[in-house]
Amino acid sequence: MIGEPATERLQAKRPASQQACACTPGRELIKLLGRSHVHEILYWLTTRVNPGRFNEIKRELNLTATILSRRLNELVDHGLVIRSVYAEVPARVEYELSDMGKELGPIMQSLFNWAEKART
Repeated sequence: MIGEPATERLQAKRPASQQACACTPGRELIKLLGRSHVHEILYWLTTRVNPGRFNEIKRELNLTATILSRRLNELVDHGLVIRSVYAEVPARVEYELSDMGKELGPIMQSLFNWAEKART
């Protein structure tokens, strides 16, 4: 079809079982992992023993509040990060990896190792 992206044309010709990323949640997660600063945020959270607070993450990763807020919300929406809000004055909000986020760590490490090997 004219005007249709080539990847969509290829995906449409394959049966669902053979599509590279047939399920929408998987496709959305892959898109999220490709967004700016997602890897840095996930890595920073994996190195922490205790949950991190918004301003701490912002300061240590040198990110703007807007981009950090967007990425954290996306990570929470996908179930990779847990957001805990405490009813204190001032309000305290902490972020930590969920079990699913912790499971992603070794997978990402394997991917980075594979990419490094492929480069050499």
